[in-house]
Amino acid sequence: MKKKAKGASADPGLDPLLLDALMDALPDAVYFKDLQSRFIRTNKVLAGWLGVKKPADAEGKSDADFYTPEFARAAMEVEQRIIKTGQPIINLEEKLVWPSGKSSWASATKMPLKDRKGRVIGTFGISRDISAGKRQEERIRDSEALYHSLVESLPMCIFRKDLEGRVVYVNRRYCTELKMEPQDLLGKTDYDLFPKKLAEKYRRDDQIVVRHGRIFDTVEEHKPPGQATFKVKVIKTPVYDSKGQVVGVQGMFWRMSEETPS
Repeated sequence: MKKKAKGASADPGLDPLLLDALMDALPDAVYFKDLQSRFIRTNKVLAGWLGVKKPADAEGKSDADFYTPEFARAAMEVEQRIIKTGQPIINLEEKLVWPSGKSSWASATKMPLKDRKGRVIGTFGISRDISAGKRQEERIRDSEALYHSLVESLPMCIFRKDLEGRVVYVNRRYCTELKMEPQDLLGKTDYDLFPKKLAEKYRRDDQIVVRHGRIFDTVEEHKPPGQATFKVKVIKTPVYDSKGQVVGVQGMFWRMSEETPS
């Protein structure tokens, strides 16, 4: 009788059981496809995404049976490229779209599926639902858009600086007042834009705001490059990051000759 190799499985069906256990324990969607991009195996997570009762119900079908034609076509093009080149695609962000109009986002890693001789016989992959992160990114973009639309509509000059005093944001009114474009201002400090005496004062004021984390409100002289000196009303406040740390200064000003900013 031939001896069993040391460490070999006593049960020839154990390996498939291990694969099943692994696939169904993963919180991500897992699939294997043939050369025509038809599903030959999926896990329970992907079955849920596809809207079938059990993974076996997806076998023999393709993305075109579950998603919109546009998404199915794009997914197949990616998989056929993997089959042709043998090169994997890592962390591909995909927007999954169903005929009902429902959509979600996934981060997918797609690999060539090879037989024991190294021949490509299909593809396999794992996809993680990143919809929550995408929704958060969209909320942040919406919030930023709302902020910019607000500051661009205000009749005051608005600016923001980092802790080194470099300008990181200006609104259109600020640019008009200084008769400069944003690209001429961003990254500059007060020393690049104003007389040294005024720049030193502006810097001291900024440091007071940063050090004490409070609003600074004053009337002071202002002299943009190539212009006469005039008085402005200035309000400066600290800029905080998500951890509550002061990361800069933001402020607004307007000419005192104006009864109300306009």
